[in-house]
Amino acid sequence: MSERAKFLSVHPIGETDVSALPVKDVGAAIGYYSQVLGFSLVRREGRRAELRRDSTKIGLHRNDVDPDNASCYFEVDDVDALRNELEGRGIEPTPIQESRDGSKTSRIFFAKEPYGVCFCFGSTLVE
Repeated sequence: MSERAKFLSVHPIGETDVSALPVKDVGAAIGYYSQVLGFSLVRREGRRAELRRDSTKIGLHRNDVDPDNASCYFEVDDVDALRNELEGRGIEPTPIQESRDGSKTSRIFFAKEPYGVCFCFGSTLVE
């Protein structure tokens, strides 16, 4: 098990645009995503910001979309390590559970950022 989980990819849940996750305050959201979720700021332009962690890139956008209606799934290499990492940073993630989608089984947990966006973090099990 690695000390710090690697983010492998990000996928929208529903109609969420992962290149423009809705936020109410770009500066505060950059701070949260950087300090708590471990992302690094790539670029900020006005009401938008681009962040990266490992091979995963997301965008933040102050717009008219309600953050409470936005969700995304992050595929990580070690779901246990990430859950421990987030717990250590004051997040209260849900317990890890198994989820089956067709022939694929994943270990997942959920966490919600204080600005409204809901995250699902998971790691696909090799069968």
